[in-house]
Amino acid sequence: GDRLMIRPPSGHFHLIEDEPLPIVLIGGGIGITPMLSILNSVLERGVEREVWLYYGVRNGSEHVMKGHLRKLADRHNNFHLHVCYSAPREDEVEGVDFDHRGRVDLPLLRNTLRLTRHQFYVCGPRPMMESLVPGLEEWGVDSGDIHYESFGPATLAKHEKPTPAATQAQPVNITFSRSGKRLTWDPAAGYLLEFTEANGIDVDSGCRAGSCGSCQTVLTAGKVEYGQQPDADIEPGHCLLCIATPSCDLVLEA
Repeated sequence: GDRLMIRPPSGHFHLIEDEPLPIVLIGGGIGITPMLSILNSVLERGVEREVWLYYGVRNGSEHVMKGHLRKLADRHNNFHLHVCYSAPREDEVEGVDFDHRGRVDLPLLRNTLRLTRHQFYVCGPRPMMESLVPGLEEWGVDSGDIHYESFGPATLAKHEKPTPAATQAQPVNITFSRSGKRLTWDPAAGYLLEFTEANGIDVDSGCRAGSCGSCQTVLTAGKVEYGQQPDADIEPGHCLLCIATPSCDLVLEA
């Protein structure tokens, strides 16, 4: 058979077990993936913490693990399932095929959660994250009780800050040793991955959010800064292009 090279589990988005607080899992689309891992772990170990799962999709065609989730809800009294369809099909009935019409939003959380402290875990597309995470803080949830992971090329706008290169008076030059190109950094490009792709340089990429490590590239000279905490383990002398900006002139093996 084939042999595959795989990485061990890693990352910063996982269940915090220091305090036995009720758990609120919020997943949009494929953002349900880490929520399933947390949910299965809690219920399989018999942890007696209350768990709420809010899962938002367009309709039943995107509703993954439907039978599994329903069985867990029927089997565990401490698990409360809320599925939202934003665009249900004609044959899908609210209260039967799904629980709520619309998106997972703050009014739904306020109407269904008890007035007590919870740990919130949120993963979904950018519009969902930009709405829910600040909304939870405005509701009075302590920022230390809100844990989130974005998928796709962006983090939350409220956490973005000017990149070091964007504030430097002198231009920053980036040399791509393998491609034989020397280019002047454009801060408007976003991160190094977008800049590299825009200039026709082929590099590997995956999550575009600092999690998978696919875009890890040899950094021969110079330094970078990260727009967010990397989840992937970075090898010495390498950098993650998808969340990095240059602090000075760089030489990249690309």
